[in-house]
Amino acid sequence: MSKLVILEIGDVDSEQRYPVALRIGDSIHSAMAESRGRLPPAKDFLKAYEDLRLERTVRGFGCYRKLEHKKGQITKSSVQELAVQVKARINTWLNSGDSLFQSVRDKLLQVLSAEKGNVRLMIQTDDIYFWGLPWHLWDKLDELKIEPSFSRLTNTLGNYQPTNSKNKVRILVVLGGHTDINLQADLEYWKSLIERDAEIEAVIAIRSTQLNEQLWKRNWDILFFAGHSSSNSDYSQGKLALSETESIAIEDLKYGLQNAIKHGLKLAIFNSCDGMGLVNELASLQIPAVIAMRERVPDEVAQKFLEYFLEAFAREKKPLRDSVRKARESLHGMMDGDYPCASWLPMVYEHPAVEPPSWDELLKGNEEERQRVSIWRNLRTVLVASVLVTGTVVGVRSLGLLEPLEKTAFDRIAQIMPDKGLDSRLLIVEVTADDFKQLNNEYPLHDKTIVRVLEKLNKHQPRTIGLDIYRDVPQAQGRDDLIKYLQQHERVIPICMFPWDKFLEGVAPPPGLPDARPGFGDIVEDSDRAIRRHLLAMKPYPSSQCKTSSSLSFQLALHYLQNQPNNTADRSSKLPVEFRENYWKIGKTDFKNLETDRGFYQKENLGGFQIILNYRSRRSLIDIAERVTLMQILNEQVNPSDIKDKIVLIPSLMFLAQRVSQIITAVEDRIPLMWFLPQWGDTFLILLWSVVGSFCAIRLQSRLHLGLAQGVLLIILYGSCGFGLLTLGCVLPLVPSGFALLGASGCLIVYNARKDS
Repeated sequence: MSKLVILEIGDVDSEQRYPVALRIGDSIHSAMAESRGRLPPAKDFLKAYEDLRLERTVRGFGCYRKLEHKKGQITKSSVQELAVQVKARINTWLNSGDSLFQSVRDKLLQVLSAEKGNVRLMIQTDDIYFWGLPWHLWDKLDELKIEPSFSRLTNTLGNYQPTNSKNKVRILVVLGGHTDINLQADLEYWKSLIERDAEIEAVIAIRSTQLNEQLWKRNWDILFFAGHSSSNSDYSQGKLALSETESIAIEDLKYGLQNAIKHGLKLAIFNSCDGMGLVNELASLQIPAVIAMRERVPDEVAQKFLEYFLEAFAREKKPLRDSVRKARESLHGMMDGDYPCASWLPMVYEHPAVEPPSWDELLKGNEEERQRVSIWRNLRTVLVASVLVTGTVVGVRSLGLLEPLEKTAFDRIAQIMPDKGLDSRLLIVEVTADDFKQLNNEYPLHDKTIVRVLEKLNKHQPRTIGLDIYRDVPQAQGRDDLIKYLQQHERVIPICMFPWDKFLEGVAPPPGLPDARPGFGDIVEDSDRAIRRHLLAMKPYPSSQCKTSSSLSFQLALHYLQNQPNNTADRSSKLPVEFRENYWKIGKTDFKNLETDRGFYQKENLGGFQIILNYRSRRSLIDIAERVTLMQILNEQVNPSDIKDKIVLIPSLMFLAQRVSQIITAVEDRIPLMWFLPQWGDTFLILLWSVVGSFCAIRLQSRLHLGLAQGVLLIILYGSCGFGLLTLGCVLPLVPSGFALLGASGCLIVYNARKDS
């Protein structure tokens, strides 16, 4: 519901000021905040406006729907000049810095700007003359695209009875006297625009008794009048010219109109001249809304206004006020040149206690009628098709048949994720062919060489060093020195390997170290040989020479995270760590073990504690951290700041660097780890997309439109999966959901084809 903003204007006081009250709330029935002030004198603006009205009358800019008019006698220049003055004067009046009004105006503009169009601005006054002023010329309302409506200061709530369900909007079109005007065009606009949704009863040159009978006989939603009309000078009374010989005052239709309003008449439209008296009298009958012309209106202007209004109101389903504003703006562009100030003529009255009707609300009875007939049948069909398709897709998935497609789709989405750039917390020491050459083709690297490298690095205080070189057996000289160095420096973490095809007992770490000190270097591959998982921990085999249960990547990351600079001796208090069987918590970051039957790992053999590997860069495995060569370290050609407080990897397969970076990035940068929904969550999403596909097939009968809708929905599905992965790390069931969407649509297409055959 839109915010209700009411600007109350009282009678002019002895200083020619107008008391005002600004009331703001959700509805007239709820508590409303109130601000009070006084408008400055409007003498200059009102004089300019009266001069313009007089000039329009003298020059003949008036009513083809009231007086005879000869185009050849029209002169526009003076009218246009006065119109410019009126616009300038109303803005001078309302934008003045008068202290008695400024606080009210500033509060009004603050609310209008904050609501951004979702606001119902009502100017409330018993001085009907103020209803006829062109308030829309205030530049603030023009900037905010707000159409003001008008009402009385005192209103009573009408006795509105609920409208019975109906198939169409019921419109009574009354075409009155039509001398020198073309009223048939108005009727054609109604029929051509909305005949499908409306039941139109058109009466032409009707007698007053017949019109009164029509108001009593049926329940109307809209009353439309086109023809000649008039109002007396104080707007206390309005008359309709029903034919060339008969006119009737609104007062004479009072009881018929009261009955129509009581039984659902929500909108009256007077596409005729001088409608202010008509509006005033209908307002006294508590009608929800009225649209009328402030002054005399040329025939062509009236026709164009109706066309633009119906296009916005009935076809584009815009709110009533916005529809009038759009029609006004269209008139401004197309009519003001030939008919100056034509766009100023339309005005809207609204009852403050009743939300103005929209076309959809008028059609509500029609929708309810159709839903009672078919909603259960369609819903049942959609549910049956969706459940069957969902069960089939989930069953096929559980057999692992969708796994190759799901992994490929995951890779494609992951590849478009933004790169995180080089990880400044890592330094990779490469051993190049040139390094081996300078070391006299020393391969594998001698133990003493490794000690030299470690000593060079240690001088610059790296936080952690990962020794990704197997040293289960001695290599040339320096064995004892290497063992001693590793025993004395806990920051250096060596690698070992669990048993596999070529090494039935695995590869042992350097001797003399606690079993939990090293980290295993094993990686896990998917059935297609791709590396998508990160093995953090696993219970060692009894026969394994590698006794650790933690991976090298995890050991390095944990040592780095628990040895922050300037930490107290009790470092664990700085970084809480919790380890359970399938759940770890490091700091504030949760690590959840991959489980069988989650995501696309329906038949994959999972073991140990694994997470999905989130590559820092999928476009290049090499561009993950700064790299230096072994000889640069030995020759001390590396800036000490590139080593200090870093994780140094000697040397490193890029998969190790990716895995280490993933852990510390998740903990320190709060980048979410990738995870799968539980089985019920995936099933729910698959069912949801099945329902969407089914509804598309039910609602869209055109194969072209259905195909386009499916294409758009697949794009939305792909985008939502990418968004979920990027923002939450959640791997959504893209391929199963896509199959469910298309499968459910296909089932309904076949079902409908057989039903119609």
